[in-house]
Amino acid sequence: MLRPLYAALGVLTVGFAMLVTSSAYGQVHSRVHPVPAVLKQIIASFDNPEGSIFSADGRFVFVTSAAELGPSRSDGFAWGEGESYISKLEVLASGELKMVNDKLITGLTGGVGMGVLPVDTATFPAGTIFACLPHAPLRDADGQVITDRNRMRSKLLAFNTDGQTLGEIDMGHGSLFEEINGTPVLIPNAIGFDASGNLFVTDTALAGGQFDPPFENKGGVWMIPAGAIDDLAAGRRPAQPPVFLPVPGKPDGVEVSHLDGKVYINTVGLAAGAPDPIGGGIYALTMENFQTGDVPPPIDRDLGALDGLDFTRGGTMLNTQIRGGMPSHLTVNCPGKTASVLAIEPGGSAADLSGPADIAIRQLADGSHLVVIPELMARDDTPGDDEVSVVVLPPDFDAACE
Repeated sequence: MLRPLYAALGVLTVGFAMLVTSSAYGQVHSRVHPVPAVLKQIIASFDNPEGSIFSADGRFVFVTSAAELGPSRSDGFAWGEGESYISKLEVLASGELKMVNDKLITGLTGGVGMGVLPVDTATFPAGTIFACLPHAPLRDADGQVITDRNRMRSKLLAFNTDGQTLGEIDMGHGSLFEEINGTPVLIPNAIGFDASGNLFVTDTALAGGQFDPPFENKGGVWMIPAGAIDDLAAGRRPAQPPVFLPVPGKPDGVEVSHLDGKVYINTVGLAAGAPDPIGGGIYALTMENFQTGDVPPPIDRDLGALDGLDFTRGGTMLNTQIRGGMPSHLTVNCPGKTASVLAIEPGGSAADLSGPADIAIRQLADGSHLVVIPELMARDDTPGDDEVSVVVLPPDFDAACE
């Protein structure tokens, strides 16, 4: 959900003949998944869209526009303070998306990944959507770098499908998260929930040096116990505090598999000029890892720079690749297997992806899956014209993994 800092990405026409290589990290997986996706729709109505999520009932899709500043106000990658927003779209019977409210929630900063709470808490009903709002790298309305630590107000925002704000969890300067880890959560980037309502959020941890004095960049993933969510939202110290697990390589996407209950995260470090020992890979974590502080070996690696991830109903995992100098594409991880490349038909410019970010996947009644792909790459001074692509995975997509 975070695009390359200060770097431009190439645009890819995805096809069956594609071969992806990386001179620095050797050949990246080049096998193509045997069942292609079909492009259904391109919606050009956003401002650096980064995150997407289906509502719990599948009727709506929500998209965060991170509102990256254009070159007239910033000479590098930065979010505009208070300029991000969340859009609401309806899922039609045809599978296409229809805009309901292009600015359902406004006045946000750096909106990126989202997740849906699966169970009730005392404060939040099941179906509540939580959105990540990072505050680094950050500039003001005039494009000036913000150095005041007190404006480092990263948080998780909770809202319902009508756009009503239900609460928030402070992760910024002075929060419990800073007390635990010695630094605030700089870039809460993606959210995943397990079936019990435990919340997992990645911190990609970049740009802490812009503040005075600087914050330390500590990349990793937080586990927030389900029983702590209400207390944190109320500003109370929970009986079970959040737990931080350091992960190398700048973790970005996170999702919990409904098949095995493991917490899957991917790494994006190569896109941000940060070292990544696995060259863009995927880890599968269990609760034991949060207890011991140990990170297991990756289940896949050398994929470039991975951003968003999600699962089909059959357990197939899709990741997005956004490293500059490599084609932007989606990878497919069948359960227990290494990645292949997702082809999208038809070819030509209609299949181009420009910085695919935090995808959302939903199975339809006919067994096919809709995949919503925010494309965050456009860095310009014309907000409101950036794209979200919608593709369909045919009903036999998961069966091709067998």
